[in-house]
Amino acid sequence: METIAVILMVILFLVLMVFVFSTALLTPIIGKKNLVFVVLMGFIVGIIGGAFFISPIMDDIPIIASAFYQSTSTDLDTVYLDIPDSVDVNQFINTAKNTDGVKSVNVTGITIKTSGFSDFWKNTLGNRISGSNGNITSVQIQGNDTLNIQVQNGSDPQDVINKLNDWLLLIAGISSKYSAVHVTIQTDPAKTDQVKNQLSQSVVITSIGGPTQDKINSLKAILPNQTNVIILCGFIGILVGLAGVFIDSILGIFDNLKGRVVKNDGE
Repeated sequence: METIAVILMVILFLVLMVFVFSTALLTPIIGKKNLVFVVLMGFIVGIIGGAFFISPIMDDIPIIASAFYQSTSTDLDTVYLDIPDSVDVNQFINTAKNTDGVKSVNVTGITIKTSGFSDFWKNTLGNRISGSNGNITSVQIQGNDTLNIQVQNGSDPQDVINKLNDWLLLIAGISSKYSAVHVTIQTDPAKTDQVKNQLSQSVVITSIGGPTQDKINSLKAILPNQTNVIILCGFIGILVGLAGVFIDSILGIFDNLKGRVVKNDGE
């Protein structure tokens, strides 16, 4: 939903509240029945306005806020993604570096899923793999079929995978089923959505982080759900209706307060 449409929906809800207020002004307080009528009318009209005009825009508030945060923030967003073995890693990294809005691309690790291996290899593979390739800085073995590998900055991840697959098959008879290269991309907040849409066509984007995303997530956490919003609009309608009924009394209170302030200033 466009921002103009959101503004229009809010205006339509306000029009309904003006209707409630105007109707309440025309309702003389002769008995309890009139007051009950105003309360019910305000609640029903508020519920209808909340359901048709306010509730639908709740999902768009984070989007509007995101556009505002991204246009005003100077902090970089971080896009976390996994490159499957069906994609040429080096070609993808070069493409990502040349994408508008991308500030930097870094390989954070490699996961290799293998055929199952024995507990003997589970206990010895870590040290032996690190010694077999100078670009590998650490190895974590998960279960009996998964290797989580950290590599040096600037190393060729595809070359590391190819050499490690050959080494595993030659030394331990362990074959590789598939692999994924974990990459982080620093982006200009204003271009994050554009970068995400462009890169997600060939890789899996696992998450997006950074100060801008933290603000958006915090906003989403405090926004009420649509049911609560509709009920809240009903109570707003009640308050508007009661304000219309007791407007003379409310204005009288403000006049008295204003008179006291003037009197105190004169003294």
